[in-house]
Amino acid sequence: MHLLPQPKSTTPLEGSLVDSPSDPSVQISSSAPKNGYRLTISPNSIAISAASEEAAFYAKATLAQILVQHPQGVLPCLEIEDWPDLEVRGYMLDISRCKVPTQASLYELVDLLASLKYNQLQLYTEHTFAYRDHERVWANASPLSPEDILDLDAYCRERFIELVPNQNSFGHMERWLRHPEYHHLAESPDGFEHPISGWKKYGSTLKPTPESADFVDSLFAELLPNFTSKNVNVGGDEPWELGQGYSKSAVEAQGKTRVYLEHLLRIQKKVQARGYRMQFWGDIIINQPELAAELGPDITALLWGYEVNHPFEAHCQAMHAAGAKFVVVPGTSTWNSIGGRLYTALPNIDQAAENAHRHCAAGLLLTDWGDNGHHQSHLLSVLPILQAAERAWNCNAETTPSLKDAAVKLIPEPLSDSEYASVVALSDIANGFSTYLHNQSWLNKILFATAETYSKLASQLDKGELERAHAALNQSAASGEIELARELLAYAARKGLSLLKGQLPPSLPLEAIERFKTFWLTRNRPGGLEESVSHFPTA
Repeated sequence: MHLLPQPKSTTPLEGSLVDSPSDPSVQISSSAPKNGYRLTISPNSIAISAASEEAAFYAKATLAQILVQHPQGVLPCLEIEDWPDLEVRGYMLDISRCKVPTQASLYELVDLLASLKYNQLQLYTEHTFAYRDHERVWANASPLSPEDILDLDAYCRERFIELVPNQNSFGHMERWLRHPEYHHLAESPDGFEHPISGWKKYGSTLKPTPESADFVDSLFAELLPNFTSKNVNVGGDEPWELGQGYSKSAVEAQGKTRVYLEHLLRIQKKVQARGYRMQFWGDIIINQPELAAELGPDITALLWGYEVNHPFEAHCQAMHAAGAKFVVVPGTSTWNSIGGRLYTALPNIDQAAENAHRHCAAGLLLTDWGDNGHHQSHLLSVLPILQAAERAWNCNAETTPSLKDAAVKLIPEPLSDSEYASVVALSDIANGFSTYLHNQSWLNKILFATAETYSKLASQLDKGELERAHAALNQSAASGEIELARELLAYAARKGLSLLKGQLPPSLPLEAIERFKTFWLTRNRPGGLEESVSHFPTA
């Protein structure tokens, strides 16, 4: 029998229970570990002893997995004792890179997370909340309304999941700063040199001033009352141009991290005044972790990193030494991939969780980004979600043998056997290139390459690797969204081979684009769809 997360202790008992009662008896006991429970199946009854109503909910989630594996109603007698290793077990979905799920899709997501004992959900927001006075920013995004949030918050609470408000408030504000009425808030209103992608026409970072803090506080005033959580993620990651514009002299005199921290604390005062505790992305503060000692006990640094070799150990040690509260943040590695990158995601999650346990992190937050158009299917995230659930709850569990069984049999919207096999196969094919790409797969890079980048890209490709990928993709079978992913990756392999021959790439079939739109609209709102499609080479 497979259970995920695996319980700490499972003891077989003699006998079996026939015709199990619909509702187990529940006793709340102060002697149980925090959020821990004991589930006992005896020949005559099912009993739960739990530290809290939340812990009883987790016991029932375990029982549900047992029941689904015994559809005839005859249950093995056993006793399970269980409790979580990490206090925070969270998942964050990007809803600002084109794709905003429908309310029904969000409810399905919450059901999945609840069945796996997650207790926190965040929806990464830049411009996808319908702020009253800022319609120009979100007009074409199909944003979440206050009513959407209120309903989702209630749905989460019933399943003991904390819906944490998330609004980026420093960097990644390009959706705002491209409009003239917000230029006065920009660090570089006339554009800046991005260290990775070159010149950007619009700024992306708010200048570090009281005026900027007042602006984001006006957003908090409207956003936060829709949530019952008293935590808020203010973002603050990747303020790329900080020091290039308004704050140039301050950064030269004090250093980028100090200027960043001073403005972060300015935002934190606004958050604190509203009675909330602040979370923020830790990629800047980790450059001078000793400054983290200035963070108060109500501030949580989110230490993110998405590669197999990310230095979680060094970062966790540094933050722990500074006395700062922190959460580790691995990723699903589905973005910029079309077919997923399990070869990166699963070890990345393992390393993050291991160091979270070892260095007293407050928890783990699995992130699911949608960089450059959010083209990947939600099905690609299932296995990383399972892996993170396992590792955050039980750090010593042996996950790998049970991932398939959990994905196919245990979760509310299971993968079929063929979908599971296809997801694994597409990731394996993406891993068949000798040169590792940071934050993306080779086939994804080829798929979205433009005429301007062909010559440089062709010099990086290997004919034999592309031929093997193309052959493997043509041999694999899939269905639905995963089949579309296979077709897109097969097209990318053909495109790469054409580039190596100096030929014009084949056209991406318009039928594939139409199916992409159809799949999108079955689970997501229409806003952002055309922008996402515009990334495809024929669009």
